[in-house]
Amino acid sequence: MEGAITDGDRATMLQAALSKVARVELKAALALTVDPQFQTSKAVANALNALRRHADPVAAVSRTQYRAAVPYLAAVISDDCLAKTIEVLGDHSDDPTEEQLVEALGTVRESFSDVTIAVMLASVAGGDMPASDLCFGLLAAEGRYGLTDWSKAEDTHGEPGRVGPEGGTTTPEQREARRLKKQRDSEERRKKMEASRKAAEQVRRAKKKERSSATADLDAVSPGAARSGARVAPRLTRRATLTPAQEEEFDRGDPWAAGVVFAWVPFDSVGPGGSDLDGKSRRCVVVAGSPTHLLVRPGYSQSGVKGRDWKSVALSHWKAAGFDQPTCIDAEMLSVPREPEASPVGWLSPEDWNALW
Repeated sequence: MEGAITDGDRATMLQAALSKVARVELKAALALTVDPQFQTSKAVANALNALRRHADPVAAVSRTQYRAAVPYLAAVISDDCLAKTIEVLGDHSDDPTEEQLVEALGTVRESFSDVTIAVMLASVAGGDMPASDLCFGLLAAEGRYGLTDWSKAEDTHGEPGRVGPEGGTTTPEQREARRLKKQRDSEERRKKMEASRKAAEQVRRAKKKERSSATADLDAVSPGAARSGARVAPRLTRRATLTPAQEEEFDRGDPWAAGVVFAWVPFDSVGPGGSDLDGKSRRCVVVAGSPTHLLVRPGYSQSGVKGRDWKSVALSHWKAAGFDQPTCIDAEMLSVPREPEASPVGWLSPEDWNALW
Protein backbone atom coordinates (compact mmCIF):
# COMPACT_ATOMS: atom_id res chain seq x y z
CA MET A 1 0.00 0.00 0.00
CA GLU A 2 1.06 3.60 -0.54
CA GLY A 3 1.85 5.93 2.35
CA ALA A 4 2.40 5.22 6.03
CA ILE A 5 0.34 2.57 7.79
CA THR A 6 -1.83 4.26 10.39
CA ASP A 7 -3.18 2.86 13.65
CA GLY A 8 -6.60 2.90 12.01
CA ASP A 9 -5.27 0.77 9.16
CA ARG A 10 -3.85 -1.77 11.61
CA ALA A 11 -7.11 -1.95 13.58
CA THR A 12 -9.09 -2.37 10.38
CA MET A 13 -6.81 -5.18 9.19
CA LEU A 14 -7.13 -7.00 12.52
CA GLN A 15 -10.92 -6.79 12.46
CA ALA A 16 -10.96 -7.93 8.84
CA ALA A 17 -8.82 -10.94 9.78
CA LEU A 18 -11.11 -11.84 12.70
CA SER A 19 -14.12 -11.66 10.41
CA LYS A 20 -12.68 -14.67 8.53
CA VAL A 21 -12.66 -16.85 11.67
CA ALA A 22 -15.37 -19.48 11.85
CA ARG A 23 -18.11 -18.80 14.40
CA VAL A 24 -17.37 -21.95 16.39
CA GLU A 25 -13.67 -21.04 16.62
CA LEU A 26 -14.42 -17.48 17.71
CA LYS A 27 -16.84 -18.72 20.36
CA ALA A 28 -14.23 -21.18 21.62
CA ALA A 29 -11.73 -18.31 21.94
CA LEU A 30 -14.30 -16.22 23.80
CA ALA A 31 -14.92 -19.11 26.18
CA LEU A 32 -11.20 -19.24 27.01
CA THR A 33 -11.22 -15.61 28.13
CA VAL A 34 -13.50 -16.54 31.06
CA ASP A 35 -10.46 -18.09 32.78
CA PRO A 36 -9.54 -15.99 35.87
CA GLN A 37 -5.90 -16.07 34.73
CA PHE A 38 -6.92 -14.00 31.69
CA GLN A 39 -6.34 -10.53 33.13
CA THR A 40 -7.93 -7.58 31.29
CA SER A 41 -9.10 -4.06 31.98
CA LYS A 42 -12.77 -3.46 32.86
CA ALA A 43 -13.50 -2.07 29.38
CA VAL A 44 -12.05 -5.16 27.69
CA ALA A 45 -13.82 -7.52 30.10
CA ASN A 46 -17.16 -5.82 29.41
CA ALA A 47 -16.63 -6.07 25.65
CA LEU A 48 -15.70 -9.75 25.90
CA ASN A 49 -18.74 -10.49 28.08
CA ALA A 50 -21.03 -8.75 25.60
CA LEU A 51 -19.52 -10.68 22.69
CA ARG A 52 -19.94 -13.98 24.52
CA ARG A 53 -23.67 -13.27 24.83
CA HIS A 54 -24.03 -12.22 21.20
CA ALA A 55 -25.72 -14.66 18.83
CA ASP A 56 -23.26 -13.94 16.02
CA PRO A 57 -19.93 -12.70 17.45
CA VAL A 58 -18.24 -12.84 14.02
CA ALA A 59 -20.65 -10.24 12.64
CA ALA A 60 -20.51 -8.15 15.81
CA VAL A 61 -16.76 -8.10 16.42
CA SER A 62 -16.20 -5.22 13.99
CA ARG A 63 -18.58 -2.89 15.81
CA THR A 64 -17.18 0.03 17.76
CA GLN A 65 -18.41 -1.11 21.17
CA TYR A 66 -16.47 -4.38 20.89
CA ARG A 67 -13.26 -2.88 19.51
CA ALA A 68 -11.39 -3.11 22.82
CA ALA A 69 -11.80 -6.91 22.81
CA VAL A 70 -10.37 -7.43 19.32
CA PRO A 71 -6.60 -7.58 20.16
CA TYR A 72 -7.24 -9.99 23.04
CA LEU A 73 -9.40 -12.29 20.94
CA ALA A 74 -6.78 -12.29 18.20
CA ALA A 75 -4.06 -13.18 20.72
CA VAL A 76 -6.08 -16.12 22.08
CA ILE A 77 -6.78 -17.46 18.59
CA SER A 78 -3.25 -17.08 17.25
CA ASP A 79 -1.02 -17.62 20.30
CA ASP A 80 0.04 -21.18 19.37
CA CYS A 81 0.55 -20.14 15.75
CA LEU A 82 2.75 -17.22 16.82
CA ALA A 83 4.80 -19.47 19.10
CA LYS A 84 5.36 -21.92 16.23
CA THR A 85 6.36 -19.09 13.86
CA ILE A 86 8.88 -17.73 16.39
CA GLU A 87 10.28 -21.25 16.85
CA VAL A 88 10.71 -21.74 13.09
CA LEU A 89 12.30 -18.31 12.59
CA GLY A 90 14.76 -18.93 15.43
CA ASP A 91 17.34 -16.16 15.71
CA HIS A 92 15.53 -14.20 12.97
CA SER A 93 12.26 -13.92 14.93
CA ASP A 94 12.92 -10.38 16.20
CA ASP A 95 13.24 -8.78 12.77
CA PRO A 96 12.91 -11.26 9.86
CA THR A 97 13.25 -10.39 6.20
CA GLU A 98 10.30 -10.99 3.92
CA GLU A 99 11.97 -14.10 2.47
CA GLN A 100 12.63 -15.53 5.94
CA LEU A 101 9.07 -14.91 7.08
CA VAL A 102 7.49 -16.36 3.93
CA GLU A 103 9.68 -19.45 4.23
CA ALA A 104 8.78 -19.87 7.91
CA LEU A 105 5.07 -19.52 7.18
CA GLY A 106 5.39 -22.33 4.65
CA THR A 107 6.41 -24.60 7.54
CA VAL A 108 3.83 -23.18 9.95
CA ARG A 109 1.11 -23.81 7.36
CA GLU A 110 1.57 -27.53 7.92
CA SER A 111 0.02 -27.10 11.38
CA PHE A 112 -2.26 -24.05 11.09
CA SER A 113 -4.85 -22.80 8.62
CA ASP A 114 -4.43 -19.66 6.52
CA VAL A 115 -7.17 -18.01 8.59
CA THR A 116 -5.28 -18.57 11.84
CA ILE A 117 -2.03 -17.41 10.22
CA ALA A 118 -3.81 -14.29 8.96
CA VAL A 119 -5.05 -13.47 12.49
CA MET A 120 -1.53 -14.01 13.82
CA LEU A 121 0.00 -11.71 11.17
CA ALA A 122 -2.68 -9.07 11.76
CA SER A 123 -2.08 -9.28 15.51
CA VAL A 124 1.67 -8.67 15.01
CA ALA A 125 0.88 -5.94 12.48
CA GLY A 126 -1.17 -4.17 15.15
CA GLY A 127 1.75 -4.01 17.57
CA ASP A 128 4.82 -1.81 17.74
CA MET A 129 7.31 -4.42 16.50
CA PRO A 130 10.01 -4.41 13.81
CA ALA A 131 8.05 -6.96 11.77
CA SER A 132 4.68 -5.15 12.06
CA ASP A 133 4.78 -3.44 8.66
CA LEU A 134 6.11 -6.60 6.98
CA CYS A 135 3.20 -8.65 8.36
CA PHE A 136 0.72 -5.97 7.30
CA GLY A 137 2.17 -5.91 3.78
CA LEU A 138 1.93 -9.70 3.40
CA LEU A 139 -1.74 -9.67 4.39
CA ALA A 140 -2.53 -6.82 2.03
CA ALA A 141 -0.68 -8.40 -0.92
CA GLU A 142 -1.25 -12.16 -0.72
CA GLY A 143 -4.63 -13.35 -1.93
CA ARG A 144 -4.48 -16.60 0.03
CA TYR A 145 -5.41 -14.72 3.22
CA GLY A 146 -8.47 -13.06 1.67
CA LEU A 147 -7.56 -9.62 3.01
CA THR A 148 -6.45 -7.75 -0.10
CA ASP A 149 -9.66 -5.70 0.20
CA TRP A 150 -9.18 -5.00 3.90
CA SER A 151 -9.68 -1.23 3.46
CA LYS A 152 -13.39 -1.66 2.69
CA ALA A 153 -13.97 -1.94 6.44
CA GLU A 154 -12.30 1.43 7.17
CA ASP A 155 -15.53 3.27 7.93
CA THR A 156 -16.05 1.30 11.16
CA HIS A 157 -13.24 3.09 13.02
CA GLY A 158 -14.61 6.59 13.44
CA GLU A 159 -11.80 8.36 11.55
CA PRO A 160 -11.98 12.19 11.43
CA GLY A 161 -15.11 13.41 9.72
CA ARG A 162 -16.63 9.93 9.33
CA VAL A 163 -19.98 8.81 10.68
CA GLY A 164 -19.78 5.80 12.98
CA PRO A 165 -22.08 2.79 12.85
CA GLU A 166 -24.23 4.17 15.67
CA GLY A 167 -25.00 7.30 13.64
CA GLY A 168 -22.93 9.81 15.69
CA THR A 169 -20.10 11.98 14.42
CA THR A 170 -16.77 11.80 16.23
CA THR A 171 -15.95 15.13 17.90
CA PRO A 172 -12.47 16.70 17.88
CA GLU A 173 -12.23 16.10 21.65
CA GLN A 174 -12.97 12.39 21.19
CA ARG A 175 -10.43 12.13 18.40
CA GLU A 176 -7.77 13.81 20.57
CA ALA A 177 -8.56 11.52 23.51
CA ARG A 178 -8.25 8.50 21.24
CA ARG A 179 -5.01 9.80 19.78
CA LEU A 180 -3.50 10.22 23.24
CA LYS A 181 -4.68 6.77 24.30
CA LYS A 182 -3.17 5.20 21.19
CA GLN A 183 0.05 7.05 21.87
CA ARG A 184 0.16 5.74 25.44
CA ASP A 185 -0.69 2.21 24.33
CA SER A 186 1.95 2.35 21.62
CA GLU A 187 4.58 3.52 24.10
CA GLU A 188 3.64 0.75 26.51
CA ARG A 189 3.89 -1.86 23.74
CA ARG A 190 7.23 -0.43 22.69
CA LYS A 191 8.59 -0.72 26.25
CA LYS A 192 7.41 -4.32 26.55
CA MET A 193 8.91 -5.27 23.20
CA GLU A 194 12.18 -3.56 24.11
CA ALA A 195 12.34 -5.50 27.38
CA SER A 196 11.56 -8.72 25.52
CA ARG A 197 14.27 -8.04 22.93
CA LYS A 198 16.83 -7.28 25.66
CA ALA A 199 15.95 -10.49 27.49
CA ALA A 200 16.24 -12.54 24.29
CA GLU A 201 19.57 -10.90 23.49
CA GLN A 202 20.88 -11.72 26.96
CA VAL A 203 19.86 -15.36 26.51
CA ARG A 204 21.58 -15.53 23.11
CA ARG A 205 24.76 -13.97 24.53
CA ALA A 206 24.76 -16.40 27.46
CA LYS A 207 24.36 -19.38 25.12
CA LYS A 208 27.11 -18.08 22.84
CA LYS A 209 29.43 -17.58 25.80
CA GLU A 210 28.65 -21.08 27.05
CA ARG A 211 29.42 -22.59 23.63
CA SER A 212 32.65 -20.60 23.37
CA SER A 213 33.69 -21.72 26.86
CA ALA A 214 32.98 -25.36 26.02
CA THR A 215 35.05 -25.12 22.84
CA ALA A 216 37.92 -23.50 24.73
CA ASP A 217 37.82 -26.29 27.32
CA LEU A 218 38.02 -28.91 24.58
CA ASP A 219 40.94 -27.13 22.96
CA ALA A 220 42.68 -27.00 26.33
CA VAL A 221 42.37 -30.75 26.97
CA SER A 222 43.62 -31.66 23.49
CA PRO A 223 46.24 -29.04 22.57
CA GLY A 224 47.86 -31.32 20.02
CA ALA A 225 44.78 -31.55 17.81
CA ALA A 226 45.46 -28.37 15.85
CA ARG A 227 49.20 -28.95 15.66
CA SER A 228 48.79 -32.52 14.40
CA GLY A 229 47.15 -31.35 11.21
CA ALA A 230 43.89 -33.15 12.02
CA ARG A 231 41.22 -32.57 9.43
CA VAL A 232 38.28 -30.28 10.12
CA ALA A 233 35.08 -32.17 10.91
CA PRO A 234 32.85 -32.57 7.83
CA ARG A 235 29.56 -30.75 7.54
CA LEU A 236 26.87 -33.17 8.68
CA THR A 237 23.44 -33.03 7.08
CA ARG A 238 21.65 -35.52 9.35
CA ARG A 239 21.19 -35.24 13.09
CA ALA A 240 22.20 -38.07 15.38
CA THR A 241 19.23 -39.84 16.97
CA LEU A 242 19.60 -39.70 20.77
CA THR A 243 17.44 -40.80 23.67
CA PRO A 244 16.10 -38.12 26.06
CA ALA A 245 18.71 -39.16 28.64
CA GLN A 246 21.50 -38.87 26.07
CA GLU A 247 20.14 -35.46 25.01
CA GLU A 248 20.55 -34.30 28.60
CA GLU A 249 24.17 -35.43 28.89
CA PHE A 250 25.67 -35.01 25.43
CA ASP A 251 25.91 -32.29 22.79
CA ARG A 252 25.37 -33.19 19.13
CA GLY A 253 27.35 -30.13 18.15
CA ASP A 254 30.54 -31.42 19.79
CA PRO A 255 33.62 -30.58 17.65
CA TRP A 256 34.54 -34.27 17.53
CA ALA A 257 31.16 -35.45 16.15
CA ALA A 258 31.82 -37.79 13.16
CA GLY A 259 35.41 -38.19 14.30
CA VAL A 260 37.04 -41.62 14.72
CA VAL A 261 38.67 -42.29 18.09
CA PHE A 262 40.07 -45.28 19.97
CA ALA A 263 37.94 -46.44 22.91
CA TRP A 264 37.75 -49.52 25.13
CA VAL A 265 34.70 -51.56 24.07
CA PRO A 266 33.54 -54.47 26.29
CA PHE A 267 32.86 -57.88 24.76
CA ASP A 268 29.23 -58.98 24.55
CA SER A 269 30.20 -62.32 26.13
CA VAL A 270 33.28 -64.40 26.98
CA GLY A 271 34.65 -66.12 23.89
CA PRO A 272 35.07 -69.91 23.55
CA GLY A 273 38.78 -69.63 24.22
CA GLY A 274 38.08 -68.58 27.79
CA SER A 275 40.12 -65.37 27.54
CA ASP A 276 40.33 -63.28 30.67
CA LEU A 277 39.96 -60.08 28.62
CA ASP A 278 36.62 -58.37 28.98
CA GLY A 279 37.00 -56.06 25.98
CA LYS A 280 39.42 -54.42 23.58
CA SER A 281 40.38 -51.03 22.18
CA ARG A 282 38.47 -50.32 18.97
CA ARG A 283 38.08 -47.47 16.54
CA CYS A 284 34.73 -45.83 17.21
CA VAL A 285 32.68 -43.06 15.63
CA VAL A 286 31.89 -40.11 17.91
CA VAL A 287 28.17 -39.35 17.92
CA ALA A 288 28.10 -36.57 20.52
CA GLY A 289 30.19 -35.35 23.43
CA SER A 290 30.42 -33.72 26.82
CA PRO A 291 33.48 -32.18 28.52
CA THR A 292 34.29 -35.53 30.20
CA HIS A 293 32.75 -38.27 28.03
CA LEU A 294 32.03 -39.20 24.43
CA LEU A 295 29.01 -41.03 23.04
CA VAL A 296 30.35 -43.44 20.40
CA ARG A 297 29.31 -46.23 18.04
CA PRO A 298 32.00 -48.95 17.83
CA GLY A 299 33.48 -50.19 14.57
CA TYR A 300 33.85 -53.94 13.80
CA SER A 301 35.41 -55.93 10.98
CA GLN A 302 32.97 -56.69 8.18
CA SER A 303 34.00 -60.34 8.39
CA GLY A 304 33.06 -60.68 12.07
CA VAL A 305 29.77 -61.45 13.77
CA LYS A 306 28.91 -57.77 14.25
CA GLY A 307 29.60 -57.14 10.58
CA ARG A 308 26.86 -59.63 9.69
CA ASP A 309 24.33 -57.95 11.98
CA TRP A 310 21.65 -56.36 9.79
CA LYS A 311 21.61 -53.29 12.07
CA SER A 312 25.29 -52.55 11.46
CA VAL A 313 26.20 -50.05 8.73
CA ALA A 314 29.07 -50.79 6.35
CA LEU A 315 31.36 -47.82 5.65
CA SER A 316 32.02 -46.90 2.03
CA HIS A 317 35.10 -44.76 2.77
CA TRP A 318 36.59 -46.67 5.70
CA LYS A 319 40.24 -46.11 4.75
CA ALA A 320 39.90 -42.33 4.44
CA ALA A 321 38.13 -42.30 7.83
CA GLY A 322 41.14 -43.87 9.58
CA PHE A 323 40.08 -47.54 9.75
CA ASP A 324 42.62 -50.22 8.82
CA GLN A 325 40.17 -52.67 7.21
CA PRO A 326 36.62 -52.79 5.79
CA THR A 327 34.46 -51.83 8.73
CA CYS A 328 30.86 -51.89 9.93
CA ILE A 329 29.57 -49.46 12.54
CA ASP A 330 27.46 -51.01 15.28
CA ALA A 331 24.00 -49.63 16.05
CA GLU A 332 24.66 -49.66 19.80
CA MET A 333 25.98 -46.48 21.42
CA LEU A 334 28.41 -46.41 24.36
CA SER A 335 29.52 -43.68 26.75
CA VAL A 336 33.30 -43.70 27.09
CA PRO A 337 35.73 -41.40 28.94
CA ARG A 338 37.15 -38.54 26.94
CA GLU A 339 40.95 -38.94 26.87
CA PRO A 340 42.57 -35.57 27.70
CA GLU A 341 45.54 -36.01 25.35
CA ALA A 342 43.69 -37.75 22.51
CA SER A 343 42.16 -36.41 19.29
CA PRO A 344 40.31 -38.01 16.35
CA VAL A 345 42.46 -40.17 14.08
CA GLY A 346 40.10 -39.57 11.16
CA TRP A 347 36.66 -38.38 10.13
CA LEU A 348 33.68 -40.10 8.55
CA SER A 349 32.67 -38.78 5.16
CA PRO A 350 29.27 -37.02 5.08
CA GLU A 351 27.97 -39.97 3.01
CA ASP A 352 28.97 -42.53 5.67
CA TRP A 353 27.76 -40.33 8.53
CA ASN A 354 24.34 -39.83 6.96
CA ALA A 355 24.06 -43.59 6.38
CA LEU A 356 24.22 -44.15 10.15
CA TRP A 357 20.87 -42.37 10.64
